[in-house]
Amino acid sequence: MIQSTLRLTAGLLLAASVFGASHRNGPLLLEDQTANLNDLYVFRSWETGRTDRVVMSMSVQGFQNPDNGPSYYKFSDSVLYRFNINNARGLDGVADMQVDLVFKTTLRPNPTFVSYFGKIDSIDSQGIFLYQTYSVVVRNLRTGKTDYFYTDKNGHALSVAPPNMGPKSTPDYENTLGKASVFELSNGMRVFAGPRDDAFYFDSGATFDTLNFRTPAPVLTGAADQGQGAAAPAAIDGFAGYNISLIAIEAPISMLTANGSVPTDPKDPNAKIGVWAATNRQIVTVRPSPQDPLHYGEWVQIDRVGNPLTVEALIPLPMKDYWNRSQPVDDKQFAAFIGDPFFASGVLNGVFGLKVPPAPRNDLLGVFVPDITRIDLTIAPVPAAQQSRLGPLGGDNAGWPFGGRRPGDDVVDIGLRALAGVLVSGYQNAPPLGDGVNSNDVPLLDRFPFHAAPHAGYAHTQQDGTNGRGKSTN
Repeated sequence: MIQSTLRLTAGLLLAASVFGASHRNGPLLLEDQTANLNDLYVFRSWETGRTDRVVMSMSVQGFQNPDNGPSYYKFSDSVLYRFNINNARGLDGVADMQVDLVFKTTLRPNPTFVSYFGKIDSIDSQGIFLYQTYSVVVRNLRTGKTDYFYTDKNGHALSVAPPNMGPKSTPDYENTLGKASVFELSNGMRVFAGPRDDAFYFDSGATFDTLNFRTPAPVLTGAADQGQGAAAPAAIDGFAGYNISLIAIEAPISMLTANGSVPTDPKDPNAKIGVWAATNRQIVTVRPSPQDPLHYGEWVQIDRVGNPLTVEALIPLPMKDYWNRSQPVDDKQFAAFIGDPFFASGVLNGVFGLKVPPAPRNDLLGVFVPDITRIDLTIAPVPAAQQSRLGPLGGDNAGWPFGGRRPGDDVVDIGLRALAGVLVSGYQNAPPLGDGVNSNDVPLLDRFPFHAAPHAGYAHTQQDGTNGRGKSTN
């Protein structure tokens, strides 16, 4: 019995390791961080008075150190950041709408060596020497209608929020700079671009130290499976204290459905949409040094993200870059890896004897092929205080994988339990697997863009700013 228990635990530990996302989604993307997508979120807004809206956000450039001056993180002017919306043909992985964001950097004349200087208490402050603006392009690929937006409905340029440097340079950051960087367009959409706290949470350090998990992981029982999880150092959020660059849009439901309706019947063919994010670069880059690089030709895909953990957990390392450049409509070519994942059949069952559902794993194929985040628009949003981090596994269908994906969804624990077969008939009693980290290090906002304000450089230290469990530095 003891030997059997040890073998089971070893198998579960190995399963957890393959679900460890690191925000580095392929070998080539290690060399191209401004195009490296981290996470995609798609959910019905629970903001008061705006529950008839859908929020889509993508994060790039993970693990941003908040005090990384004098040149802080920025969006690339040579990357096209794209939201793809699939709302027809049974969600086949072909885009029907696209929302593109393209950035432009202006280096304002100044005698200093820094990107930001002095007291910055406005998004129009002259101390923002590295000033980024962006355009939004909304395309209906079925009708050919294209709308371009360079300013908000009041004529203000769409500008990127500056970094949170600290109380002297960026006092009262969220009220003066964060909120002011949310812009409403003339078509009713809202947009945001700028630094935010990384809402992804996971004990990455324990996983990648050759499965050196901290108690009570990986089988969570009782209090360990409730609330925020174990306190540090028993469980450490490897993403705590770090920022990401976030692009977020909010759109009325009627703008995203094929027929412009707001469906109420889940059987309505317009009730579900699928979304994925992608980054693109022009196919030719010329570097006439010492002059600036020049970019030519059509846009080609560099990275994509639909569901969380797909490329990290299901796609073999030699194929990751190829997967990143491929399209969701062609994801059947990866069905052999997703429908019969090696770490389930070859490791958990073949090596450790853990009983897993037989291949083909139609439960996984139904989520990850094509790899798009699906959202049932008829599922009402759940207020923050009532949300379950386990989504449908916790009785909350407004979370991943059926109701989109919210920033608070514990996709690591949901993914672990899905791997163990919780979505397969006859395997509902799979062990309650998890990494012990059950919540983000800081609370989410209750309004768009929902990610918390970025951590401040001044308050960031290796001891406190990335302590893994929640000393807020924003």
